[in-house]
Amino acid sequence: MADEFNIEFVGKVKADNLTSLAEDSKKEQEEILADQAHWAKHGTNRSTKAAKSKSEIMEELSRERFPWEE
Repeated sequence: MADEFNIEFVGKVKADNLTSLAEDSKKEQEEILADQAHWAKHGTNRSTKAAKSKSEIMEELSRERFPWEE
């Protein structure tokens, strides 16, 4: 019978899977800093680029679809 079904096993946690709170917070802080660096480099607001008009979008799609017409 597997350990999961053994009444003595229920509630026990393997010590090698545990991490300290300091380790967890350090890893999380590293991820946050990496994200902040990424967004600082690439920017977060894409609306600063000029939006294409509908006719410009349609022309672009037409060129992609029918490249021989140029």
